[in-house]
Amino acid sequence: MAIAPLNKFITIAVPVAPGEQTLFEANVGTSAIVLYAQVSNVSTGVTFPTITFSHRRRSVATSTAGNLRNNRIVRDVDIPPSDAVILIDGRLVLERTAIVADSIVISGTQTGIATINDVKYDHTTGITTVTTYEPHGLSVDQEITMAGIAFTCPSTAGITSSLFPAPQRSFFVERVVGITTFETNTGVVNNLPHTFRPSEHRFIRSLPDAITVKSGTQINNKITPKKGTTYDAVTGILSVTTASAHNLTTGNTIEFNNNSLIFKCSQDNYFEEKSYPRSTDPARNGVNVAISTFVGIANTFTAFVGVTTTGGLVGPLQMEFICSILENSTAT
Repeated sequence: MAIAPLNKFITIAVPVAPGEQTLFEANVGTSAIVLYAQVSNVSTGVTFPTITFSHRRRSVATSTAGNLRNNRIVRDVDIPPSDAVILIDGRLVLERTAIVADSIVISGTQTGIATINDVKYDHTTGITTVTTYEPHGLSVDQEITMAGIAFTCPSTAGITSSLFPAPQRSFFVERVVGITTFETNTGVVNNLPHTFRPSEHRFIRSLPDAITVKSGTQINNKITPKKGTTYDAVTGILSVTTASAHNLTTGNTIEFNNNSLIFKCSQDNYFEEKSYPRSTDPARNGVNVAISTFVGIANTFTAFVGVTTTGGLVGPLQMEFICSILENSTAT
């Protein structure tokens, strides 16, 4: 006997933080209709932040899993001071099938964003001391948003994401320690300690012949890193996977082409692609980098390319998003 579909109304109300946010994804066994959505400029000053709001279709089919298609509903729209922009005033259907998973995604740009250099979290009080790479420009009682902060914590924490905050929310500056340091209270999480980590990186692709062997065996050979390449920001170790046996030893040195390795990182919630090495990085073009290990695999080697110390973004709260969704069960 068929079960009558169940309808559920959902309201999503979150600040628009730096980077990209997935606001809602249709759940398994449901479809959803976005009935209304808007973004408001809630800044206390005269600001003109912009937002891009998209419908994202992610393939969940076995052969194409992970492929994305973004359809921008609005792109780089200004939100005037003390005003709002209506994004949807009707119906936008989000599907969840055996083939696709639909979601709505927002990304914002605004002034006053600073890169986070360190976070110390007191799990007994919730007091969080944030240090930024550049002057933060914040003041006591100012409402802020943070995004893309990576932590490690005990495996028993029951935390489903290593990125903070999840879900997104705003906070208030409680004390300004200095021009690059402030304190806020992010709440106690089960009395569990958290340790700040620099930005996590995900390898996307490489340009052809990104690496040249400079000394030792195989001199002048060209290498194009493949899927499986990883970078550890804490240790500075790049593990390169090649399509075939590389035949390198620890006697080899290599050189990278600038901007030849493409990654996404947790600092902006894996939003924008970033290319490395940059002209200011330790492993920039013109610097010979030593092979450190083989990892015991013929098509994998590692090299030290420099550590990353930053991770996450912080800025004054300037935008808030709200939407109404009708979720419909498709189970029978």
